Amino acid sequence: MNLRDDRGQAMFLAPIALLIVLIMGAVTLEVASLHLQQRRLDDLADTLANDAATVGFDVTTFRTTGDITISVPLANQAIDETIMFSSLPEASMTSMRLPEPDTVEVDLNYVHEFILGRSLFGASTELTATGRAELVPSL
Repeated sequence: MNLRDDRGQAMFLAPIALLIVLIMGAVTLEVASLHLQQRRLDDLADTLANDAATVGFDVTTFRTTGDITISVPLANQAIDETIMFSSLPEASMTSMRLPEPDTVEVDLNYVHEFILGRSLFGASTELTATGRAELVPSL
């Protein structure tokens, strides 16, 4: 076996190996960023539902009839303000539901722009989240 013929082979493999490592790092970065944004959106949806239930509590109805209900205009205002001052101000509320008079469900939508994919391919994906909160009277 002649070793002279094998000299310099690593020079051709090193750039390929470096390229593979860079691509794997970029994919890891994109997946981590996507996961982080999904968690932020889930947290924001829960926060919005909680704020809508808390701020939207209809005090007038409670004082007159004793029923626990949520005022839709107050809940919508709380949702809009919370989104505006959140870490995801680009998120948008797709719907707010009151499945029961004392329960709020909020659906959010967010378009996540990939970090490297945006500059290379203009890639993005749509994330959704749902938050739910219920008014519970304290004893």
